[in-house]
Amino acid sequence: MLKKFVLYTLNHPKSVIIASILLTILAAAQFPRIKVDTDPENMLPSDAPVRVFHHATKTEFALYDFIVLGVVNERDPDGVFNPATLTTVYQLTNDIKNIEGVIAHEIIAPSTKDNIEQADLGSVRFQWLMESPPGTRDEALKIRDEAQDHPMFRGSVVSEDGKALAIYIPIEKKDLSYEVAQAVRELIKKYPGDEEFHITGLPVAEDQFGVEMFKQMALSAPLAGLIIFLLMLFFFRSAKLVAAPMIVAVLTVIITMGLLIGCGYPVHIMSSMIPIFLMPIAVLDSVHILSEFFDKYQQFKDRRETIVFVLEELFTPMLFTSLTSAAGFFSLSFSPIPPV
Repeated sequence: MLKKFVLYTLNHPKSVIIASILLTILAAAQFPRIKVDTDPENMLPSDAPVRVFHHATKTEFALYDFIVLGVVNERDPDGVFNPATLTTVYQLTNDIKNIEGVIAHEIIAPSTKDNIEQADLGSVRFQWLMESPPGTRDEALKIRDEAQDHPMFRGSVVSEDGKALAIYIPIEKKDLSYEVAQAVRELIKKYPGDEEFHITGLPVAEDQFGVEMFKQMALSAPLAGLIIFLLMLFFFRSAKLVAAPMIVAVLTVIITMGLLIGCGYPVHIMSSMIPIFLMPIAVLDSVHILSEFFDKYQQFKDRRETIVFVLEELFTPMLFTSLTSAAGFFSLSFSPIPPV
């Protein structure tokens, strides 16, 4: 049976190649359907107690995912508490309210939060920390003093040295973080001045993970392939021979990732490393075959006979090594971590 299969592949190389190409094309056609998941929460099952409690807490206390916009001014002696910068912050806050996906009434900024002060005996007064942009330096410094005197603002909304302040932008859901962050970046371009702007927050970090993940995939997988190619070229001294196993490795990666995506599974941070793992594994059997072929060719002096002998000789050990590798990967399916 094995010999018939080997002879069939040798007698019909075009059919084998065409079938491999068609399978690869079908797998590659799934790539546009790719879904990327960089949410750390999904490292735990959806019914994990800590995750359930986390969501219940957010719902109970109306907590949201925030994008944080930091505003820094180190050129002005008064830091961000000068009329020009505070005017920019005021206008920028109003612009951010109009971004789709932003929960406008929950934005935390100097112009959207109350400053509670004692009024008459037995009463308190509520007013906006910055009801309108200051027109003079004294008005700007008054806002600074009131903000730094407030324990909820000092060190969170405004820095203790007065050089920076933050605008906390709540979003309806994490999936909107990229769109909202991009919209904020576009708004920032409208305000050229001495200020420096920095965007951060957990949703932005997760989005950055996704971007960096694909950068690493685009760099690391080809680099791993190049190293393997050079090592094999060093040992076998023939680019034609080495090209075949490298093509097999590339097709293996494409087909595997295509099946992963086609079956509806998202690409997580961990699964993004699959191409790097598969590259060396995919060429292992090829290395055994090439090595044995080089040794036995001197005996048979015929490529066809040598290939048939080598495949019959190595079939059982290669099968067992492949099965052990498959068993190792299959064991990961019992991991309590869903992405694994």
